[in-house]
Amino acid sequence: MSGELVLTLGDRDADLRMIGGGAWTLPTGVETLLESELADPPKGRPAPEQLTNALGRVHDDLDEIIIDAPIVAAAPTLTEVGDHAVMLARVEIGSDDVDPPLDLARRDIDEVFRTIVAEPTSERVDNPGLDPDHVESIVATCCYLLAILRRLGLATVTITRADPANNTGDEADAAER
Repeated sequence: MSGELVLTLGDRDADLRMIGGGAWTLPTGVETLLESELADPPKGRPAPEQLTNALGRVHDDLDEIIIDAPIVAAAPTLTEVGDHAVMLARVEIGSDDVDPPLDLARRDIDEVFRTIVAEPTSERVDNPGLDPDHVESIVATCCYLLAILRRLGLATVTITRADPANNTGDEADAAER
């Protein structure tokens, strides 16, 4: 669909592409948030101000793109691609067995967010569907996606493993950026 945004969220940055034209890089990724705004959470739980700062950083990064390309703010849909996206879907569904593409409502992502940020890392690992390698990054993934959904005023996101416009289906390098 023309105008649809596709977000490939990586560890160090994120690619944002508009189907029908336009591509940008957000300079913040999941690991970037974990090493800065979300670093050293007290008692294994991010403090409210850390969460606010993480959400704000992504919001600001997106605003920089919108200043240069106002059409981004009018995007009708968002698709999130890659391992971080699929992990969020797994936690929301509560199962290792997810079959993307699937749509997640912003209110459901908000619920996952509220749950995982209230849990210390030692308890968060027990969430069904959450791979132990993502026990910290899931917080940053939620911050990232919620900041974008809120800024764009979107109620849902489509989660998929591969870019819908990429016929190769290979997005393995996205998480390594």
